[in-house]
Amino acid sequence: MNEELFKILEKNLGKDRIKVNEPMSEYTSFKIGGPADFLYVADQKEDIIKAVRVAHEANLDYFILGNGSNLLVSDKGIRGMVVKIENVKCKIENVKLVVGAGVLLAEVVRQAVDAGLTGLEFAIGIPGSFGGAVAGNAGAWQQAIGDKITRVHVLSAEVEDKWVDKSECGFDYRQSRFKMCGEIILEAELELEIGEVREIREKMKDYFEKRSAQPKEPSAGSVFINPKPQAAGTLIDSCGLKGYRIGGAQISPLHANFIVNTGNATCQDVLELIAIAKEKVREKYGIVLIEEVKIIGEY
Repeated sequence: MNEELFKILEKNLGKDRIKVNEPMSEYTSFKIGGPADFLYVADQKEDIIKAVRVAHEANLDYFILGNGSNLLVSDKGIRGMVVKIENVKCKIENVKLVVGAGVLLAEVVRQAVDAGLTGLEFAIGIPGSFGGAVAGNAGAWQQAIGDKITRVHVLSAEVEDKWVDKSECGFDYRQSRFKMCGEIILEAELELEIGEVREIREKMKDYFEKRSAQPKEPSAGSVFINPKPQAAGTLIDSCGLKGYRIGGAQISPLHANFIVNTGNATCQDVLELIAIAKEKVREKYGIVLIEEVKIIGEY
């Protein structure tokens, strides 16, 4: 451990709020990942801004972590500081919501329903934090989070906070500008519609039942972006890879676009399965699969 950096972080972020050599397997839905040098939990958007500014001043690498649901962390872990976002404020006024990046997407859906607002039913069962959902334009059933966004509050690469209008967000299939430009999402504003609660809940039940066939073991959700009009899971399955296993990682027997941790999987196990799936699909169909899961850490 770098004692000098540790003292800087303690002084500026709080002695009891810095964790050292924290295993990232505890913070990802995959349950995989070595230790982060430092980990700091940011309870408010002001904490996020402060942590990033401290890291910049200390010339310390940092990584912003939401709920860790679409993440594969190296077995060697992450060098620098992980800022775990847990700003969970959700404000509803009429048909507009302002939601902190650390709020679970499932909680946003619940609060919208309780307020009698429709438009997010499709998101039921999608794991992860709201900030991650916005960055990846998470969606299902031909709908996506970006459809409902009006503006996004970000921390820029120059460590300045500002609002970005929807027209500038670059939302596309599983994409947005926030996946590419280094901006950190602090919160975002959505606009929904007034609905009838009973009908909203019926839609949610229907969508949830459609998801019931997905794997229950630890995973990072869909591994690959669907190469429309094809489905990645169908392509991988047709290559005979459903159920294929390396070490503790397995291409799910239920859904071939999921790689699951059967109990003791390593990052290397998963990476090897990813490579095999990409190779077989490319050989058979000439299609290059692109990872949806984010792969980070020291290699």
